[in-house]
Amino acid sequence: MRRVLAGLLIGAVLTFVFSAFAVAAPSRGVVVLVDTSGSMAPDRIVVARQAIATYVGSLPADVQVGLVAFSSQPSLVLAPTADRGAVAGALDRLQAKGDTSLFDAVPVGLSALQGISERRMVIVSDGEDTVSKSTVDAAVSAVAAAGVPTDVIGFQYSDDALRRIAGAAGGRLLTASDTPALAAAFAALAVPSPVPSPTAAEPVATPDPVPVAIPAPTPGQNWQTGALIIGTFLVVFVLVILVLAPRRSAAGRKLERHLEHYGAQEPVAQEESQAAQVAVVWTRRVMSDVSAARLADRLDLAGVKASPAEWTLLRVCASAGLAALLTLLTTWWIGVPLGVVAGWLVTALALKVRTSKRRAAFADQLPDVLQLIASSLRSGFSLAQSIDAVVRDDTQPAAGEFSRALAATRIGAELEDALDRVALRMRCPDLAWVVMAVRIQRQVGGNLAEVLMNTVATMRDRSQTRRHVRALSAEGRLSAYVLVGLPIVLAAFLFWTRPEYMRPLYTTLVGIVMLAGAAVLVVIGSLWMRKLVRVEV
Repeated sequence: MRRVLAGLLIGAVLTFVFSAFAVAAPSRGVVVLVDTSGSMAPDRIVVARQAIATYVGSLPADVQVGLVAFSSQPSLVLAPTADRGAVAGALDRLQAKGDTSLFDAVPVGLSALQGISERRMVIVSDGEDTVSKSTVDAAVSAVAAAGVPTDVIGFQYSDDALRRIAGAAGGRLLTASDTPALAAAFAALAVPSPVPSPTAAEPVATPDPVPVAIPAPTPGQNWQTGALIIGTFLVVFVLVILVLAPRRSAAGRKLERHLEHYGAQEPVAQEESQAAQVAVVWTRRVMSDVSAARLADRLDLAGVKASPAEWTLLRVCASAGLAALLTLLTTWWIGVPLGVVAGWLVTALALKVRTSKRRAAFADQLPDVLQLIASSLRSGFSLAQSIDAVVRDDTQPAAGEFSRALAATRIGAELEDALDRVALRMRCPDLAWVVMAVRIQRQVGGNLAEVLMNTVATMRDRSQTRRHVRALSAEGRLSAYVLVGLPIVLAAFLFWTRPEYMRPLYTTLVGIVMLAGAAVLVVIGSLWMRKLVRVEV
């Protein structure tokens, strides 16, 4: 167990570091802010669309391009994406109408660039701002605070506001008086150049576009990188299992060879690996005695052989591995907290499910156990001897739980009280009724074997009815599983395949409210359907 924990721990740490470097790889994105006010109609908007399409086509294939349109109010038409077809479709949908809200559009463009390492913004406008709630000072401060170079193209227009926005973070101000000049201005933006002076507009040139460095893939857009990181975790885990495998000491091997002359022996205990020992010891030191005792009871109830320190270390490893995976798929500020919480909750849920299965198995075995006790009573055994026969039959988990009751009687506890504690521990009302029958029989006398056999017959009839009802409600339960799982699986698929499409759900206030509302409705619906298909017998 400790060998597995050591492998998980080292693999999770190395995978997290590897994924951190993968996520930290620089990426490049450009957001184009297009003036779609009425002054751009009917010809200027067509010219602007063509010039932007040519500019986007000159960029490397992995550069993400976003689009913001501003007229009476700004709107994010397309979040940054490497899909050039999506960009072309968004450009074709641009229509010119309304007023100009340039200053309000600047924060929208900056927000769309969040999560991208190398960022740039391009603004195309043909007139001064008329309806923005914000001011030019606020727009300039936002650009300067974000540190995003902003290139501004004044289409047959230029003023001090455009010059200030361009100079806030080292951008350029270009002017275009006609259609060829606008195309030349966009061509100039594709060529790296020194930061211009903010006091005058740059002359427009038409050099050939120079390709810029192709950025590394962004998180969540390259499944090959995800497969590589998962493969790294598995390889490291296997190597740790093999390299840190405990080996018998020379004295242990000598003792084993000496004992072979006297017949088959139990295997000599193997030494634990040093890394696993250190990890478990430090985990045990961190845990308090009270929490360790409570966790030990839960582990024993679930039938888990690990110690509290080993189980806690396993949960830490699972949380670290899941955080690394989610960091790769999203960003570190989402992946790390979500992965840690999800890993901790998933391991707790796994322990709870294992406990529930063990209790269900105990309830299923109870009729056979009671029948064995009744047969032993009819053969002349006492109740304690009959329970001992159940323990020697070694049918788990019933044998282990009744063995606990017998152990309690050997140190002075009453058998009925010990069986009551087993019933409470396993949450088995049937056993509690059996214990009550035993108490009554001891007080007033009677045939306990016959009482137990009647109880067994009743329990088996009820179990048969329960299974029949469960079979009849199987279709409803399957429908509930599909209805609850469908939106979750579909959302996960879209987050993986089209992250730019789903990004507004967690980057805008409206999206966050919709996401929270959807989660609440799914929970309410699942509880409602669970109530409908659950039939108590």
